[in-house]
Amino acid sequence: MSKVLCIIPARDEEEGIERALSGLILNSGLPKSNFIVVNNASKDQTPAIVKKMGIQSLDCPKIGYGNACLVALDWIKKSDLKPDYIMFCDADGSDDPLDIRKLIQVIEDSGADLVIGSRTIGIVEKGALSPIQIFGNALTCFLILIFFRRKFTDMGPLRILKYSSLLRLQMADPTWGWNIEMHIKALKQKMDIREISVNYRKRFAGVSKISGTISMSLRVGIKILYTFFRLLISPVHET
Repeated sequence: MSKVLCIIPARDEEEGIERALSGLILNSGLPKSNFIVVNNASKDQTPAIVKKMGIQSLDCPKIGYGNACLVALDWIKKSDLKPDYIMFCDADGSDDPLDIRKLIQVIEDSGADLVIGSRTIGIVEKGALSPIQIFGNALTCFLILIFFRRKFTDMGPLRILKYSSLLRLQMADPTWGWNIEMHIKALKQKMDIREISVNYRKRFAGVSKISGTISMSLRVGIKILYTFFRLLISPVHET
């Protein structure tokens, strides 16, 4: 599975990241060298823990999930690496490492451009998703159904793409609009998008950067809706 690189943005996850990364390495089927952890302006010992574990670590001083992903993609390009697939995974231990194997298997067998792990149709540990996260996902999926006539159940963070397809998307969003930007651009370019069930657990420690507070959840929701409608009316750019 050396053709799969897994990007993991991380900010202030010192309490749980060693356990989360150990689980991923042990159970995902991917070797340690296939993981890229991006330190997203952490103020704790997150980067030191990652480096101690011997995992490739990059620094992104600008806060934002998208910024961290873009730093990793730029490093991959400059390193002249040519993976077949890029996977995105969270650093808080909420993703089930065994689901990584499932996503890889599905994208290899189907030839799809993008495979998204849906928590909604999988098994979700009680309390792992907040009510506002559930509502936001449902609203976004409803808008996609209305405007694109495609049914999805989740905007889950665990996802895998063909590297060539990811380059075509010309991703740019620096913050919380990353996943919806990926989804809408892939739909507009008529890419083959699949959705499979994945399990979802409570984060190992700490508080979610998105759903930790009502004010933050509202900010994220507004950004996602803004990104959706901005991309909806923008022209399709393909390379």
